[in-house]
This record gives sequence, C-alpha cells and structure tokens, in this order.
Amino acid sequence: MTVQTGSAANPAEPPPTARSAASADLIVRAERALRDYVAACSTGDGEAYARIVTSDALIEYALEQPGAYLEVEAAVMSANRLGNAKQTGTEKHVSNLWIFPTSDSNTVFVHYRTRSDVPSPAQEPDSEHLALLEMRGDRIFKMRNLGASAFELSTLEASVVRRATGTSRAIAHD
Repeated sequence: MTVQTGSAANPAEPPPTARSAASADLIVRAERALRDYVAACSTGDGEAYARIVTSDALIEYALEQPGAYLEVEAAVMSANRLGNAKQTGTEKHVSNLWIFPTSDSNTVFVHYRTRSDVPSPAQEPDSEHLALLEMRGDRIFKMRNLGASAFELSTLEASVVRRATGTSRAIAHD
C-alpha cells in the first residue's frame, strides 16, 4: 500500500511506484475535492458544496453501534441549504493529509486533520478524520467517515440534519 501526504503549502505527490503512478490522477482529484469539501462545509457554503459532490452523493458517519452509520444525502443537503448566502462559520482547512489508494480505481482512504486559521475563544480544536472517499470524476460520490461520529458533523451538515431528520436515515451495515 502506498501513502500520499500533503498540506496546503505542500500538496500530495505520489511516490515513484507503479501503483501510485496509476493512481496519481485519482489522488490529485481526491485531494482537491476533499480540501474544497472541508472548506465549504465549515463555512456553510451550499453552492460550493453542490459543486464538490455529485447530486446523488452520500456522506456517512459512524454511529456508536458497530457497523451503523448516519447517511446524509447530497440532495437533502442541497434542498435544505439557506438560499445562496453563506453561513457565518470559520473556514477550516485540511492539514497532514495522507491519501491511500485502494484497488478500486475511484476510491481512496484519506486521513487528515482539520484546523481553523482564525483564533477565537470559541474555536474548536483541531480534529482528526479517517474516511473512505469514492470519486466520480472530480466530484465526491461517497464519503464514509470512519473516525468521526455523527455528533461531529460540519456546520452545513448539522443544520441540514436537524431540519431534515426524517429524510436522512441511520442504517446498519453487516
């Protein structure tokens, strides 16, 4: 398994191996989409979010019960966003990004931290994330958050889930 790492100043560069060379395009697309996704979700920018995920995208968050996830559908997120205005949130950025290609030509594991550049008394601490990210072209088709719980939703996701609890669903996978 090959590992890619990067930060905003130092983007991920694939090492010179056959597997990473074959996955280089996927790695670049996943890195760009993930960074844009985190920024859009942290500020509540629904328009940017809609450009980053596919219309049928699915974001899953691990629940306390092993194998159970909260699904948040992109259509629900888009339908419930507040007009075209951004919410007042502090933009988070991805740091310490590691990208692990899988045998699927559209899927990678990502391990990263999120942080805010603006210090404030109410600032959330840096948080660590582990996710399986499936791409469709340059957009996120599916993201399964393995290291975060449903209680660590982004600003945009949390507001949508509160308003559309009946549409999103908790599911168990075996």
